[in-house]
Amino acid sequence: MRVNYKNTSLISENEIAGKVLELKEYLRKLNEVAMVGGYDASEASINLPADESFLKKAKAFAKDKKTKKLKYVVVIGIGGSNLGTQAVYEAIYGTLNIALKSKDPKMIFLDTNNPKLMFDVQDILSDVKDKEEIVVNIISKSGSTTETVANFEVLYQFLKKRIDGIEERVVTTTDFGSKLWQKAEEKSFAVLEIPKNVGGRYSVFSSVGLFPLALCGVDVKSLLGGARLMRDECLNEDFQKNPALASAILTFLHYKKGANISNSFFFHSQLETIGRWYRQLMGESIGKEKDKNGNVVHIGITPIISIGSTDLHSMAQLFLGGPKDKFTTFVNTEFQKSKVAVPKKMIFDGLVEHLNGKDFSEIMRAIYEGVKIAYQKNKAPFMEIILPDLSESSIGQFLQFKMMEMIFLAELLNVNAFDQPNVEDYKKETKEILKINNDFRRNRTTD
Repeated sequence: MRVNYKNTSLISENEIAGKVLELKEYLRKLNEVAMVGGYDASEASINLPADESFLKKAKAFAKDKKTKKLKYVVVIGIGGSNLGTQAVYEAIYGTLNIALKSKDPKMIFLDTNNPKLMFDVQDILSDVKDKEEIVVNIISKSGSTTETVANFEVLYQFLKKRIDGIEERVVTTTDFGSKLWQKAEEKSFAVLEIPKNVGGRYSVFSSVGLFPLALCGVDVKSLLGGARLMRDECLNEDFQKNPALASAILTFLHYKKGANISNSFFFHSQLETIGRWYRQLMGESIGKEKDKNGNVVHIGITPIISIGSTDLHSMAQLFLGGPKDKFTTFVNTEFQKSKVAVPKKMIFDGLVEHLNGKDFSEIMRAIYEGVKIAYQKNKAPFMEIILPDLSESSIGQFLQFKMMEMIFLAELLNVNAFDQPNVEDYKKETKEILKINNDFRRNRTTD
């Protein structure tokens, strides 16, 4: 993975060097966390790529549940219990895999409580008659997520009426000892553990992501290998060799200059869900009411997602001509021929010059280079990340890079990267409303 920011940002080398010094002590702490291992520290998620136990257990579970008949893996979760897995799956297999004819089982994601989504999933699964054709993976760190429990209950009842022994095909991923863990054991569902100090948005390299991805044929060993390689790079005290440190400092310093919007601009459409995963990572990690000292600060950077070249025809005018309140990270891969080319003899020959016979990768490369030049001419600050390819190893590198970037960024902003106290506000109110509605119905029945 290559990182380029020189001559593309508004930040001087001296400004960067000053922030590197500020983070030296914290870097030493992270190195100590990595050296000790385990999951006692708040930053313990950085140890996941080096933990062989999760890999072995996930692969063993996948081997046990994968059959020759397996058609569908249904992941029921929301937020960090869902997005990381979906991000990797779509980056590797594309967004249309559910409609493609391939040997690997299809992964279906049930997150929000949308009746249309539930009906569609039930329609897809209506042809499943044999328990060996399906695995249902319910994922909730707390074990009491409203949306997740509701989706599971509806889908499980739908499947139970149609498939004998469906309970043998349920895998529950949650914190050890949570209420969901206890209920799952009572029902004889298989259980997988999420480390206590690893929050959902940092959990993709735990059982949360490894089990369902392995079940669908993703090379999870290479995924973790790429993540571990990047983890070690991001522990380096040399700024030039630490991409997460560089990205965090650039994002922070641009924020201080007024760029309070972070634009992740992907030039492969199958990476859009990685953008959604990162949106949660940034939103929950640094969008805080209070800093570490308890002071009310209402701080945060707003993450947005753009897709090249689609959003060049919807948002480029704003990005280039509008307010300079955005710092953009372009994400692309090394140039490789795609084997999809415009015919040499075109139907609409002459409408676009020099298009005949061009490979799609060449066209996108020209668009990408044109965008970068336009950004420089319009003094719109950016950095770029160039991945070697879209393999499991490269995706693992990118996800780990972004998680460590966020840890550094939170430290610079003096906020806790690992909590999300205000998210609990809506959860508490939701459960209270459900309780009030239930009490009202009960009273009406009694009357």
